[in-house]
Amino acid sequence: MTEPVVDWGSLKAHELRELAKRETVVIVPVAAMEQHGPHLPTGTDTILGREVGRRAARLAWPERPVVVTESVWCGISEHHMPFGGTISLDFSTFRAVIRGIVGSIARHGFKRVWLMNSHGGNANAIRIIADELAAELGIRVAASTYWLLARPEMAELLEKQSGIRHACEGETSMIMALHPELVDASRLAEADTPDNRDASAGPERDLHVWSSFAAKTKSGALGVPSAATPEKGQKMLDAAAEVVAGRLRDEALWRLDPAPAR
Repeated sequence: MTEPVVDWGSLKAHELRELAKRETVVIVPVAAMEQHGPHLPTGTDTILGREVGRRAARLAWPERPVVVTESVWCGISEHHMPFGGTISLDFSTFRAVIRGIVGSIARHGFKRVWLMNSHGGNANAIRIIADELAAELGIRVAASTYWLLARPEMAELLEKQSGIRHACEGETSMIMALHPELVDASRLAEADTPDNRDASAGPERDLHVWSSFAAKTKSGALGVPSAATPEKGQKMLDAAAEVVAGRLRDEALWRLDPAPAR
């Protein structure tokens, strides 16, 4: 069976016009360009989010046609600025970029868009923007952070952490699986900053207080990257993709709301 072409940039305009006539979901990976400790590249979130989206899209075909756009590679990362290597947008600029992308997609006839986030600092913003766009454009707009959506499945594969943190066992494993040449293995132990708090629960979830990442770690990492392996990373990417693909196939999730009575 021929593997489907899922990248927006690899498709011709007429092919996208045809896909817009179907119940196609367009995944927009939303990421960041920021420091990831002394051992991982600044493009880590961009690399991982797009890979999960592409794997999930291929798994969902032919039950659900899916297209994956290029990544929004710059997000809300002010809390990482003290470490260098970080490019950050303020909320209004970030919002304008997302609005422009989704607005263009909708103008071409697509009615189902998924803002698939891979950076914690974007999580609150994309939900607000998704709700705004759905109401304004009359289309289905979902928003999620892939490693929170697949948290139980990914946590099972971790040995030294309870969940995904930052430049951690999980993220390091996944980059090892995809681009081992981008990982500085000589600095993994130096980056270790054990932190087993659940990233999706506890006081942080119910009471938000902004703080610089420098207040949490000296290395720029949170977690235990020295426990990373490429084998573990491949399994984590596959696990995340399976969860995302399951949501892509969910008919109820992508059913359009009825038009309001006039």
